[in-house]
Amino acid sequence: MPFNRVWWRDNRGKAAGIAALTALALIDVFLFSMQVINRPEFLKTASGNRLRAEIIEPARGRILDRNGVALIENRPSYTLYAQPWIIGQNPAAINLLASALTMDPDSLRDRIAFRGWRTFTPTSIQRDVPYETLARLQAVQLDIPGMIFGLESKRSYLHPEATHILGYLGERSSEETDPERERIGQVGKRGLEKIYQDLLGGDAGIKYLQVDATGRITGYASDYQPISAVPGWDLYLNLDAGLQSKAWELMQGKVGAVVALDPRDGGVLVMLSQPAYDPSLFSGVMPVDVWSALSSDPDHPMLNRAIQGVYPPGSAFKMVMLSASLQEGLVNENSRISCPGGLQVGNRWFRCWNHGGHGSVGPIDALQRSCDVFFYQMGLKLGVDRFDKYGRQFGFGSKTGIDLDGESSGLLPGLKYLNQRYGENKWSRGLLANLAIGQGEVLVTPLQLAVYVSAIATGYLVQPHLANHLVDPVSREVRHVTPSVKPLQLDRWVLDDVREAMRRVVNEPGGTAFWLKNKDIEIAGKTGTAQNPHGKDHALFVAFAPFKDPVIAVAVVVEHGEHGSTCAAPIACELINKYLIKESADSLQVIAPDSLETHNGSPLE
Repeated sequence: MPFNRVWWRDNRGKAAGIAALTALALIDVFLFSMQVINRPEFLKTASGNRLRAEIIEPARGRILDRNGVALIENRPSYTLYAQPWIIGQNPAAINLLASALTMDPDSLRDRIAFRGWRTFTPTSIQRDVPYETLARLQAVQLDIPGMIFGLESKRSYLHPEATHILGYLGERSSEETDPERERIGQVGKRGLEKIYQDLLGGDAGIKYLQVDATGRITGYASDYQPISAVPGWDLYLNLDAGLQSKAWELMQGKVGAVVALDPRDGGVLVMLSQPAYDPSLFSGVMPVDVWSALSSDPDHPMLNRAIQGVYPPGSAFKMVMLSASLQEGLVNENSRISCPGGLQVGNRWFRCWNHGGHGSVGPIDALQRSCDVFFYQMGLKLGVDRFDKYGRQFGFGSKTGIDLDGESSGLLPGLKYLNQRYGENKWSRGLLANLAIGQGEVLVTPLQLAVYVSAIATGYLVQPHLANHLVDPVSREVRHVTPSVKPLQLDRWVLDDVREAMRRVVNEPGGTAFWLKNKDIEIAGKTGTAQNPHGKDHALFVAFAPFKDPVIAVAVVVEHGEHGSTCAAPIACELINKYLIKESADSLQVIAPDSLETHNGSPLE
């Protein structure tokens, strides 16, 4: 439509008024939105510009043994933090800080930007700052805005022999950061420190600080009430620190694991893995070369062999086979078989460890003397399904459920496994003979062995647990740990026969550990030697005591120890003696080692 000059001349005053009113209306709407609708958000932003919320890390809970002996203590230490947003505005400050810390500037930049540059949440640069470094940094503090010192509690691990169960702390990952309170302290990364993090770690507090336009702290914000930190709970274990130290002493120079349980409730009295590592290495930013040395160590010190190391159980597995054979009626107390020193299965001759043979043996003395031929025959008669059934009844092939991370389930090869590995029914009968003496594919952890021997001692499969109870240091509330308990599906007389056979192993002539008979404590046990394709055989021994009223069950595995009777059994017997008599093993009645069954002058079990 053509522009109407006449209309515009007559109405331009009205148009200008309408435009002005529209503009005023828009300004009113904008002001209303700012002052009323969005006022809370703008107030929050304004407060954020003048306030900094600083996290107050709580005191971490202590970890103590069954007698109240501290395994970990907290000590004060200084930690250096950097606020990425503030320090990032001044590149020269990064170079100055790197020089004071004798760090590479690029590495420092990467560390500061751990969670990005656009955050006021402090990032830790160095923990447990030495006094000399602290003094040097305080001298240049005004030239490095965004640098903060925090007083924290540092974990001191007082018992290196408990390293693998206590675990260690490390820097929080993005997944481990509390979304409401971006905590800057460390978090449990492994072991009990990780499993009980929620209670050990406590609840963080907050204090509000006033800052100027440059981000410098000018004091506390009086109009905001701080929130106090709540300390972590104290964790009391079933562990006996004295017994743990004794196990450490006995395992010096050896590689392997020791586990001792209270068979009545599954409480872990000892859990040792050798070699160990220094958990304090993880308390700060770990140098690359230190981590490389740890991870490439051929002895694998980071591996908790007690729950992650898997070994063929050897003859220690024979109690499973004896229980199954008696329960299924394949043999009874009066049965006898002949051991000529081996058994022909197909075209293969399966040797007994005693190449000269044991002669006529029954179920109880077959275990006492560890006759392989007897158990070869039992394995062939039982078959795969019953082998699997009774092995699982004693806890093999599945995790025990202990309160630690990283536990292995071991391996109990059932029908499905064998068919998958060898093909449908293509595995040989000789494989069953090998499994029956704890060799071949069957693999167990030292903890599973301890749970197994505990079940024989009591008739109940009990879930092992390190923690006994936790205590809130403020309210004194106590939370107890209750394990699961499952009875074995075995007749009482079957278990009585198995226990009697184990008693004879240590207390009657012909037993493979008879030379360790104790005149004060009647110990029931079983020796074992696990074949190792990579070197010398592993030595095993499992035991419980006292025989009539068991209060301790022990499993010892020594890698490359060769013979359970001479390497692993003495360690277990000394631990039992210390726990029950609370003194050195002076009461051991040592029988001459030549009373052991030997072949070519060397004990084989």
